[in-house]
Amino acid sequence: MLDDLQRLALRSPSRAEFFDEAAARIKRSVPFDGACWHTLDPGSKLINEHRLQDLPDRFPILAQNEYGVDDVNKFSDLARSRAKASTMKAATGGHPEHSPRFRDLLTPAGLGPELRSAFVADGSTWGALIMVRRAGQPEFQEQDVELLSRASALFARAVRRGLVAEASTAATVEGEAPGLVELDPGGYPVRVSSSAEPLLAELSGTTPEAGVLSPALQSVASATRTATTAGRRAEDVGLPSSTVRTASGTWLVLHGALMSGGGSSDEVAVFIQRAHPTLVAPLLLKAYGLTQREQEVTQLVLRGATTAQAAQRLAISPHTVNDHLKAIFDKTGARTRGELSARLFFGEHLPRIQDQVGVGDDASFVDAPRPR
Repeated sequence: MLDDLQRLALRSPSRAEFFDEAAARIKRSVPFDGACWHTLDPGSKLINEHRLQDLPDRFPILAQNEYGVDDVNKFSDLARSRAKASTMKAATGGHPEHSPRFRDLLTPAGLGPELRSAFVADGSTWGALIMVRRAGQPEFQEQDVELLSRASALFARAVRRGLVAEASTAATVEGEAPGLVELDPGGYPVRVSSSAEPLLAELSGTTPEAGVLSPALQSVASATRTATTAGRRAEDVGLPSSTVRTASGTWLVLHGALMSGGGSSDEVAVFIQRAHPTLVAPLLLKAYGLTQREQEVTQLVLRGATTAQAAQRLAISPHTVNDHLKAIFDKTGARTRGELSARLFFGEHLPRIQDQVGVGDDASFVDAPRPR
């Protein structure tokens, strides 16, 4: 079976084809009634896309469970465990009714047994799989769990390969394009791209014209002019950028750019894009009043580090990490690590998934700039 899946992974031109054909092969040995394949951003470890097979789309409920509720077999937990797969029955000690996911997601859909796995290769999580059976059907067996656990790295590399193949063959990039605003030396707009207009309106909370004149955009433009004075070449200058929270609660990134070479009278430009969650996280944490060390602990936790791993990385004791976590939870109002992730997930990821924004070859949304 694994050899067959390996051959499939090497020749499938896309993730969708791999997921569908892999499901057909697995089903011969491990019968199931429905499945959901996920692609995860290995940077933020959050779900970016999902492909359903014979299941209703109830993704907001699944996402709330994954990132906002204490439950068993979270993808992040499976990714850290030795075995990359587990059943709900095993994780709940034979009492699946104790699981919020069983009560809120599976039971209303007439489903029962659940088998989950995380796709991990070279220390990065690229995807995950949920297989379910109808209520009253036999539970998944240990050999089924072992099969998915052994296939974890294979599946991860198939997702990674599919992302690269899709990105290299795509005629156009789906998703919201970044916007460009060119400004004269006085800060007034010379040209505004059509893709910038909705982002500028979002930035100001009113109109694109107000967005151009907003303090956030004008500050980046002014800093760009200052950085490129005295005849220095653009490639020798560190151009400014700023991450800004809009009135509606979304986050945008503004990047300064020089439109022509050197001199204080040159026109400047500002690129405007949606912010990647890994860029937003530090600002959110700072806004909650977290100390520098608490921010460091939180960043590690959001990336899936255990208490021991965070302690080793920061050269502090596990007891000190736990003290920091208590302070973090007190300041943010979160009760669990999952709730910390949820604050990022529902603010930035969920709307993109529902709008079917595409992802690039690094499994990050195509409309979001990468951390620099």
